[in-house]
Amino acid sequence: MKIVEWSPKYSVSIKSIDDDHVKLFNILNKLFESISKGEAKSIIFDIIYELEQYSNFHFNREETFFRQTNYPESVEHIKEHEAFKQKIQEIKKEVSDNKSIAIPELLGFLSSWLKDHIANSDKAYEEHFKKHGVV
Repeated sequence: MKIVEWSPKYSVSIKSIDDDHVKLFNILNKLFESISKGEAKSIIFDIIYELEQYSNFHFNREETFFRQTNYPESVEHIKEHEAFKQKIQEIKKEVSDNKSIAIPELLGFLSSWLKDHIANSDKAYEEHFKKHGVV
């Protein structure tokens, strides 16, 4: 069972970024599956850590392209990345402190943020990147 499903509507026509987005969807689905199975918090923490690490890798890739192409909306876009990173830090702290986490809200936030960010913020740079030869 999946909480998010990749589809062409999320494509930004840049293979490396599309591949990153597919990987992020897969990590989120792994988190959903682990929670659905009632697996231990340590496994959930590991998956959240993986999500954090891969999202940082992906954000760095995008932000490098922003600098290389002088993307005019980069400041606002990076603010979105920073807000997501902050939220992941809060989630990790709650899990490591053994605080109860509202799992449906957590999954809702992560899936909504990811889908919305890709469909709106990331799609906004598609033409700019293509115009500047990012493939």
